[in-house]
Amino acid sequence: MTPSPQPRSSIQKNMTTSFDLDSRLGVKSFSFRHIKDNADVAAAVKQCGSAVIDLSACHIDYDDPGQQERAVAAYREAGVSVSGIGVVTLQNDEALNRRFFEFARKAGCSLVSCSFEPDNHENILRIAQALCDHHGMRVAIHNHGGKHWLGNSTILDHIFRHTGPSVGLCLDTAWCIQAGESPLKWVERFGDRLFGVHLKDFRFDPDGRYHDTVVGAGALDLPPFLDALRAVPALESAVVEYEGDDAVGTTKRCVEEIRTAWSSPRK
Repeated sequence: MTPSPQPRSSIQKNMTTSFDLDSRLGVKSFSFRHIKDNADVAAAVKQCGSAVIDLSACHIDYDDPGQQERAVAAYREAGVSVSGIGVVTLQNDEALNRRFFEFARKAGCSLVSCSFEPDNHENILRIAQALCDHHGMRVAIHNHGGKHWLGNSTILDHIFRHTGPSVGLCLDTAWCIQAGESPLKWVERFGDRLFGVHLKDFRFDPDGRYHDTVVGAGALDLPPFLDALRAVPALESAVVEYEGDDAVGTTKRCVEEIRTAWSSPRK
């Protein structure tokens, strides 16, 4: 990371985004991890009423260029565009990390969502920033709940204050709530670094156990969250992620609910 903090400003009030959630809302491919063939995954995305996907490692082999070419071709032929890839695990190894950025370029996207361990994280971020600069891309840190070191706003704020503008956030709404924080407040706090969103929702048992549910039917207050997204200047990818049963049918419901809420802004 850079040796001295860089100032960050919050998102500007009343600023409108060029990101149209109605047409660009996508699906996280991890939701369809039970479907192995990429052509079938593409068909499932279209069945959900979307034509955008964020690709997970369950559908891409980063060590097999031939498999990558076939996967990209399957989505291209189906008319499904790739908005991002990840969540990849960055390491203190430039050659290993470079594979992710090279595949993102091959897939036609410029966003790599990531995680990494605390050890050597400053050098890992330096490597990531150099790869972003070289490939003209951005990297977005994924928050993965209250037990993960990157799952709280304090450490994310620290990282963003010590990195350049190519390092940002991939906000998973459900994991943010599970960590006891507010997705809405994160949009307001990190809006200038918010590059990607995983639209995901949990319902919680009294003992705190969580279960995937339709986005907006659980703990996520969807309308104000979407209203806040309208002011985000740098959003590249927003995808539904549902990990429960009947993934295709429920993801389709999520897409419909989100589009309905998006089309009726409260402000």
